[in-house]
Amino acid sequence: MRADRPQDRALARGLGVVLVLSGVVAGAAAFGARGGAVGAGCGGLVAVAGARYAGRRSARRRALLKSPFPERFRVYLREKCDHYDRLSPEWKARFENDLRLFLLEKRITGVEVEVTDELRLLVAASAITLSLGWPDYEWDQVAEVLLYPQEFDRHYHFQGDEAGDDDDVLAGQAAGFGTVILSVPSLLESFEDPDDAFHVGFHEFAHLLDVDQTQFDGIPAGLDEARAREWVKVAERERERLRKGRSVLDPYGEEDPVEFMAVAVEAFFEVPLAMRKGHRELYALLRDYFRQDPAAADDARGLVI
Repeated sequence: MRADRPQDRALARGLGVVLVLSGVVAGAAAFGARGGAVGAGCGGLVAVAGARYAGRRSARRRALLKSPFPERFRVYLREKCDHYDRLSPEWKARFENDLRLFLLEKRITGVEVEVTDELRLLVAASAITLSLGWPDYEWDQVAEVLLYPQEFDRHYHFQGDEAGDDDDVLAGQAAGFGTVILSVPSLLESFEDPDDAFHVGFHEFAHLLDVDQTQFDGIPAGLDEARAREWVKVAERERERLRKGRSVLDPYGEEDPVEFMAVAVEAFFEVPLAMRKGHRELYALLRDYFRQDPAAADDARGLVI
């Protein structure tokens, strides 16, 4: 994430052209040449307003990044976020900047939960861990993150409430329209134990890397055709290994290709050394996709499995 969003400038220019042309056409159709000129002017004014909004967003971002990163946040990340801890100083600084920009612009809402700074940090760290290797990535598809006080069922009832005991229990959920739901106990557990290949934050944000036109297909977005075919072949083989109990991935990945992708992302960041050792093809695909190599970072830390 950057202080100045290139896509904002491009969008403002493109929208300006469209609005001016639309104003010309609509005004001319209704009132002739003079109407076309008025329409062009109105379209231009709307375009200028849009450009100013984008400029204000960039100014807010620049002002935020000029201030020092809060030391108490840094201490908390070192204590709770294993991926942050494995980063070089340069990448830690990038992580901190991306995290602050995420928190500046993304809505995190508690449902019967007090949203503390610590919870906000864990939510943002879950997303930024995945996107850290992509300097221009913005998480534009995230509309809101909802924090629930406990696990829930598919009707959004908490356990013990109404039908809550009758349906599958969920620790989190990501919707194609951009809402992410995270159970607070599951989120805290995810950061408390960084070596169990379970992380609800990574899992749910990984689903949003899969979504295309509000649909999930289990293939990471942005892969070219050849890489997408390779992903499908490797995923099929890995799901068969899951069925046979010969995998470090969470068994939930056997459910379907969509869940497999999210489970694979969890393992990539949670148990990278074991994944590289036992699932080399899958690890290499994710390493190239995320442009990060957490196993190499753990090698540098002297960790072994």
